[in-house]
Amino acid sequence: QIYDSSTYVNEYTYLGMIEALWAEAEQSWSGEPGLVRFEQRNKFSVGDTIEIMKAAHAEEIGGVIHCFSYTKETAEVFLKMGFYIGIGGVVTFKNAKRLKEAVEYIPMERLVVETDSPYLAPEPYRGKRNDSAKIPLVINEIARIKQLLPQEVEKITWENACALYRM
Repeated sequence: QIYDSSTYVNEYTYLGMIEALWAEAEQSWSGEPGLVRFEQRNKFSVGDTIEIMKAAHAEEIGGVIHCFSYTKETAEVFLKMGFYIGIGGVVTFKNAKRLKEAVEYIPMERLVVETDSPYLAPEPYRGKRNDSAKIPLVINEIARIKQLLPQEVEKITWENACALYRM
């Protein structure tokens, strides 16, 4: 089962949102771990998010950090908690230096690619509607950063997504 933090954004404060998300996950567990999709909102600092996740023992559920756009130091914290890191179109932006450094640092076996459709389309479509047809542009940029072939990035991130979503 997937528990999505964005479901609670309008109903709760951020702390309440995480607590409600955690309670929902705990209530529905039937011996199988859940999966959390954490989405950082601009209103809250990433430090606040990390503290809330630690306090809620989010590492016991696992999941993905949606649309990651932070530093390699922040990635390290989420990786230590056992989360996958979701990379989208922002990685193709010229001004995404910190994110590119983070992608270089993040092990391939912890990366997944995503669209955040209809938002955050990769270059050269920045500002236009995003969709899954633009994922190859994200894959190509990750391949360039990691010095891998795009086919390798595609294969590994596909395997990661299958593991993450238990497919």
